[in-house]
Amino acid sequence: MKKKILVVETGGTFATSSVNSVRTLENYDSGKTIYDYEIVKEKSLYYNIEFEKIRPIFTLSENMTFELLNKLLKALYEIDYSKYIGVIISHGTDTLAYTANILSMLFSHKGIPFIMVSSNHPLNHPLANGVDNFAAALDFINCVKIQGVFVIYKDHEGVFEIHLGSRIKQMNQIIDSYESFKNVNFGKLMEGKFVHNNDEKNPTIDDINTVVDPKSAKGIELTKTVMIIYPYVGLRFDLFNINEALSAVVYGVYHSGTFCAPEFDSHNSINRLVEKLKKYDIPLYISEISSGSDKYASTESLKNDDIINIAYDTSIENLYSKVAIAFDLFEDAGLRNDYIKNSNIFFEKVV
Repeated sequence: MKKKILVVETGGTFATSSVNSVRTLENYDSGKTIYDYEIVKEKSLYYNIEFEKIRPIFTLSENMTFELLNKLLKALYEIDYSKYIGVIISHGTDTLAYTANILSMLFSHKGIPFIMVSSNHPLNHPLANGVDNFAAALDFINCVKIQGVFVIYKDHEGVFEIHLGSRIKQMNQIIDSYESFKNVNFGKLMEGKFVHNNDEKNPTIDDINTVVDPKSAKGIELTKTVMIIYPYVGLRFDLFNINEALSAVVYGVYHSGTFCAPEFDSHNSINRLVEKLKKYDIPLYISEISSGSDKYASTESLKNDDIINIAYDTSIENLYSKVAIAFDLFEDAGLRNDYIKNSNIFFEKVV
């Protein structure tokens, strides 16, 4: 009997073709798809697998919204995962990191691996890595008995890096590759075999296989509005339109775990943002700050207020995902903040 892998097609560059120098999804079903490439056929035969396919959404990933994500989540919640040895999710590179972090918080305990793959160019482009990424996912699923959400991507040096979905950062646009939070990837795939990264900050396979669902989120929909703010020189908080439509703000920091916090009256001070949020009782969550590092004086200048929450040791992509999920999971603010700041659902905390 053939082993089954579920392929969840969501679009992205992975499914595009070039028409008059424009990359589009419109010809996907009439052209050569991932299943038609020789290496995929060979590995399917070698591993004795067959694909089942679903397409809950089909979009260029830069157009991803919570509405589309909710359609994807709904489809994933309806699957009987006991039928499969793994799931492959094809996704565009632009927003893959956000989807991966959200899925890691919700689907890392299903007993099988969820592998997210993408492509830097349309599959038939001579420099495209999408076919290789998909083939590598087949190797990983068949060679590693593990559960959880992972991203496999052939980087700019030709190395197949494997990232925990809960640690993956937005793609580095300069080198066209992904990085894991604090530069700790889970491992590599070399000649079809998994090589674990034995960094002390990494979980083992056994650690990952003990993960259980800390809070049932079956059927969850992402309905709240969460804003991300990245710092830059000249950022003025007096220009922000903060109102009751906003549920929370996630604020990033500079490399040293710092932010602009001069005198309170400055339009550039984060304390001005705190003042505006306090008016509507909107919580502020701050990332990425390491728990073991010395604090800078600017951090000490942060206004002391109960709406301020520092989520240590997690990436801003993961914090955003947890905040978005938590505001639909919990009505109680204490439970919500405990989930956001203290839980370690899929090894997202890197200490």
